[in-house]
Amino acid sequence: MIDRLVSYFEPFPLLLALVPLIGYLSLMGLIRVSGNTLITSGARDIAALGLAISGLVAVGPAELFFPMAAATAFGPFVWIVLIIFYALCVTLVAMTAKPKLVAYGRTAEEMYPLLLTAAQQIDADAVGDDEQMQVELPGAKVHLLAFSHPGIDFTYITSLEPNTSVTFWNLLLSNLRTQVASTPKTSPRQGYGMLLIAVGLASILLWQGLDKQTLVVEGFRDWLWR
Repeated sequence: MIDRLVSYFEPFPLLLALVPLIGYLSLMGLIRVSGNTLITSGARDIAALGLAISGLVAVGPAELFFPMAAATAFGPFVWIVLIIFYALCVTLVAMTAKPKLVAYGRTAEEMYPLLLTAAQQIDADAVGDDEQMQVELPGAKVHLLAFSHPGIDFTYITSLEPNTSVTFWNLLLSNLRTQVASTPKTSPRQGYGMLLIAVGLASILLWQGLDKQTLVVEGFRDWLWR
């Protein structure tokens, strides 16, 4: 059944669609399996997701709405414009999204004590609510909330106030990374599924690409030159 499904796709579009996704799944899986914790901003998280699905966008919407007239006039250079347009769209979404921090590899319950300590380094009067996993910084007039879905080692840290400054988030991010670095690694619990999917997708690409190298090259040329 998988053989039939894959046979409907040309080798190069399949390669283009899956390589960024495989890279993303492999990175996220390795972080979790290693027991490490990656803390980053919400904007960078959106950018990473945008990169992960860029191949799917290239063989989907970009192909559907491809500007044939521009490609006839400018050749493969039209792809540079499309890449810039996609990058600007992802940047717009990242910049307009509500500011937050993202922690890969730890649950909200594990991040909460670290969040409280990091907040107290910013405001010594910061206090926490263990049940709600909220931290109040009276001096900064900020209420922080850590939450994650049950059983998933992925935590969002957001503010209940809409206009928390970028300087505050950068300072909190730095403090949280310091706190996480001083704690032992967590026991690997998740990530194996992501690695398994990445290996499966990579196997499909190798299966389709190794014996069809000529089709891959031809597909690449056809993709560039319309």
